Amino acid sequence: MFIRDMYEEVGTFSLKFSGNTYSSDENGNVTVHQNWEGAADGYGSVFGTLILGPMSASELNEGGQIKWVGQGFLEDGTTVVGIGEGTFETPPDQHVARTSILIDISDGTKIRSEGEMALETLTWTGTNTVVE
Repeated sequence: MFIRDMYEEVGTFSLKFSGNTYSSDENGNVTVHQNWEGAADGYGSVFGTLILGPMSASELNEGGQIKWVGQGFLEDGTTVVGIGEGTFETPPDQHVARTSILIDISDGTKIRSEGEMALETLTWTGTNTVVE
C-alpha cells in the first residue's frame, strides 16, 4: 500500500488516442494494444502503448490488469523509457476508463500515474507522482 504523503507530484499528462490493435487467444480472451501520443510534464513529448488483457469481453467492460510501455523525449535531447503495470476500471454506463499504473522509468525514477480516458474526446489525462 502506498501512503499519499510519500508522493512528490511531477505534473500532469495529456495524451491523444492514435489507434488500437486487437488479438485473441485459443480461450477467446482478447488483448487490446492502444497507442497514445502527447506530452507529460517533465517528460516532454510522450509516445506509448497501453496493453489491456488478455481478458474476457465482459472484463473489458469492467476493468482489469494493464501494462504500459512508453518513451519520453526530454528537453535536453535524451529519452527515457517507462515500463509499468497497473489496473483500469470502467464505471457502469460511462465511456471512460480510470487508470492507475506504477511505472519504472529508465533513469531510476518510479512514478504512480493516475488518469482517466474519455471515449468522447479520445484523450487520456491525469497526474504523475514520484514514489519514494
